[in-house]
Amino acid sequence: MKPIIFFLILATILLGAEDKRKPDDCSWENKSKARKSVKTRSAEAGKSYINYNEGKPITIAEWYKLTCSLDAKVPEQIPTDAPIQDAETIRVTLRGYLLGAHFERDGDHDIQAEIAAGPQWNAEHVLLELAPGAEYCKARHDLWQLVRKDGCKTDECFMRKPVEVLVTGYLLVGGAQGTKNYCQAPSTRGMHKGTQGSMIRGAWRLQPVFAVKKV
Repeated sequence: MKPIIFFLILATILLGAEDKRKPDDCSWENKSKARKSVKTRSAEAGKSYINYNEGKPITIAEWYKLTCSLDAKVPEQIPTDAPIQDAETIRVTLRGYLLGAHFERDGDHDIQAEIAAGPQWNAEHVLLELAPGAEYCKARHDLWQLVRKDGCKTDECFMRKPVEVLVTGYLLVGGAQGTKNYCQAPSTRGMHKGTQGSMIRGAWRLQPVFAVKKV
């Protein structure tokens, strides 16, 4: 067999092989493209950010009150490489029930998680995005351990027994199209349970996430 044919066959096999690494493996590479530098801000970069409510946890209802008040600060053209001043430059610790999580194995390699005010699925969800990378690895591991302890062994997990958590991260507004009402905008993201659509309310989310702790 000619060397070039051998290497082409080998490359095809390697590309087609399924990556068996766990979702919370620290070696995953960040594949995000849109607003990557904003989604991967460091704790050091956020030292001057507003520490909302003096760092004390807020409820889901308080989250919506906060984010709805920030809609007016979002410019017509959302900057691609910088956070929106006084809107995304806010650090929040949010308290809610972890209802589910999904690992984007074939996408950005983020872990998307959803929390709500109570343990019931049929409620308004807030989206958390946990990017790969050393700085966020502990948060990803801590969240995924909660999912695993609930009994799920796949990349998409609906919590059978939702647990209450405290989550700390920075505000970020997603790319809701054709609206200025970011706090109410329907989301195309999120997990779909049965025939239900996304339960995520609004384009505001926590990203990056630095800490996930069970209450």
